[in-house]
Amino acid sequence: MNNNWFRRLLLSYLPVFFIVTTILFFIFFQVFNEQNRREALKANEFLASQVTQYLDNSLRSIDFKVLREILTNPNLKNYFSVSGSDDVYAGIQAVQVVDELKIEYPLIDSIYLVRYGDGTVFSNGKAVPIEEFPDADFIADSRSRDEQKWAGARAFRAFPSQATEQVITIVRSVGNGKGLVVTNVDLSTLRKSIMQMYDPEFTFVNIFNRSGGNLWDSSMPGGVAASTKTTSGEVFSEFTSSYSGWKVQTGLNNGKIVKWALQFYNIWFAFAVVVVLIGVVWVIYVTRRNYKPIQQIVTLIQTVSSQKQSGLNYGKENEFRFIHTTLERMIDQTRQYQEEHEENLILQKRMFFQELLEGTRDFTSMELTAEMKKFKLPELEHRWAVMVVEMDRYDAFVTEYHQDQSLLKFVLSSILQESARHEGTEVWAEWISDQRLYAILWIPDMEQAEETEHRLLAGYLDRIDQYLNFTVTIGVGRVAVDIRGLKASLKEAVHALEYKAVLGINRIIPCSDVPNSTNDVYEFLKTISLLVQAMRLSDDVWEKHFERLFEQISESVLSRQEIMNTIQLLFQHYNREFAELPREYQDSWAVIFTPLLPRLEGWETLDDLRELCWEGFRELALQMQTLHCSRKHRSHILEIRKYIEEHYNNPDLSLNYLSDLFDINPKYLSKLFKDEIGEKFVDLLISHRIEKAKLLMQETDKAIQEISEEVGYTNYNSFNRAFKNVVGVAPSDYRKAM
Repeated sequence: MNNNWFRRLLLSYLPVFFIVTTILFFIFFQVFNEQNRREALKANEFLASQVTQYLDNSLRSIDFKVLREILTNPNLKNYFSVSGSDDVYAGIQAVQVVDELKIEYPLIDSIYLVRYGDGTVFSNGKAVPIEEFPDADFIADSRSRDEQKWAGARAFRAFPSQATEQVITIVRSVGNGKGLVVTNVDLSTLRKSIMQMYDPEFTFVNIFNRSGGNLWDSSMPGGVAASTKTTSGEVFSEFTSSYSGWKVQTGLNNGKIVKWALQFYNIWFAFAVVVVLIGVVWVIYVTRRNYKPIQQIVTLIQTVSSQKQSGLNYGKENEFRFIHTTLERMIDQTRQYQEEHEENLILQKRMFFQELLEGTRDFTSMELTAEMKKFKLPELEHRWAVMVVEMDRYDAFVTEYHQDQSLLKFVLSSILQESARHEGTEVWAEWISDQRLYAILWIPDMEQAEETEHRLLAGYLDRIDQYLNFTVTIGVGRVAVDIRGLKASLKEAVHALEYKAVLGINRIIPCSDVPNSTNDVYEFLKTISLLVQAMRLSDDVWEKHFERLFEQISESVLSRQEIMNTIQLLFQHYNREFAELPREYQDSWAVIFTPLLPRLEGWETLDDLRELCWEGFRELALQMQTLHCSRKHRSHILEIRKYIEEHYNNPDLSLNYLSDLFDINPKYLSKLFKDEIGEKFVDLLISHRIEKAKLLMQETDKAIQEISEEVGYTNYNSFNRAFKNVVGVAPSDYRKAM
């Protein structure tokens, strides 16, 4: 834009600028005045409401207090009841009541008591006849009226020699026509209290009683006057008290000036509108003459935007705004496209990572090279290993770092990449799940490749231990030499982490170091059965079986899933055994282990699982012991069980034999076996005999027939049938399988 164009625009718009600025200046002050007027209205409304509230609260409090003293104060009641010689003491007590009221309420000017019994008025500690009291006319008028409301304003004096004061009065009747209590509030004191709420120089407050008299106008006798002379200015707000019925008016002393200013504001507003219209016409004229160069630019933009169907609407905007909006939109779209491209690139990279590890897509050599270049990754030309970094005690991590989880996970990934670069190799890591960081490690083609890998991971763990307050466990798969091997390496790394519970946390678990599990189900079942039986009998030996079970799990080096299967087998055995016990035993099991089951999902190591189960079993053992001790014939059952264990080889041992021996009814003895031990006598005896037979077959070379007789079976067929029912195979087959 040259100087000629600049001067033309400047000379065209300067007059309009000055005119509009001047108008805006005047409008500002007019709006400011209008705002002040509104604020004055609000202030007057608030003042009127506060004055009304103050009057109501003050007068109502005085009225309530006087009425309460009339109804409850015994000294006041005594004054209106006594006469004669007691009158002096009653008067002293009444003076105390009046003085307390005047001290509590400074607005009270005076209180006098009218007693109709002897026709006296008690005021200022002195009793005088009613007809001699200066306020006798008011007393007579109050006695004839049933309505008891505040009267004001009126002239009052307690003694003939005293100057007249303007007061407002409340009259309360005592008893059934025994007398009156007349309370006078000093009007000047009340006015001074109210005047503290406003500035009399600028604001006025007038209060009118029910008859329209201005309480503040002391020149009008009795406070009763015509309502013509009500204010010293314009009334802005008016409130009527719901309690006293008085009207409160507020306003400004210069109300006429405000009214004139409002009229002047209307004139200026009309003038401003006319000037603004003239300015608009002038701007339109100048714009039509000088906007042609701009129109050419706008036309060019419209042509391009119409081809792209961008939705720009020139008809609703001026040229400069249209150009500015177009440029802003182009910049925003470019930035948005760039951000979306970066986000899509991150998602595509993660998707490509999963496809490589899971083997869900077959890549040609060219496709693989193109994808690696696209994400700026090294080419997959050598050997790689997949490793999975699992955060230990993830639930505690989530609780402690509720706000910083994403940042700390980024730090974990960055430390891994830094460790790889320190060893001269590359690593590609992605957070595919919340708890696990999956990574592909480029293995250098050298003799010390395994040492390099171990050094890298050990350094990674050291840095985490140094800079962070949590630990990780790393599962490492075998080295892959092609793309298809990545899937197998991933599976091996995940499988290695399954043994973290037994091998420990905060360590590296290569798949080659994972031992073969020796999961002897029979031994587990045997230990579980002994544990459950000991628990049912409240035998302290259950602790030994409990420890033995977890020792077997540790020695067998089970994976996490196998450990959970073993624990589930333990709970199923408990459920089956406790289902045969009385209701209270079942309830104890349910109360303890129902809340324990959800907690068994969050354990990390075998020690954690053992601690969780130990708490539950210890609590159950205590409750079982309590229940057993509370039941009858506990000692009989233990004694009988001990006898069976010592004389199991007696062929004559039966339920009748035991009932005769211990002097217990056979049917009752059978019920005790079912309730206390959880199984029938016959099943217990057979189980014990078969266990002894199995032990003899394992430890001796005796013939099966001899073993049969030694454990209490005189008939070999009976022994053979019982053994097969319990063990599942015949005795001879069992000995061959050993």
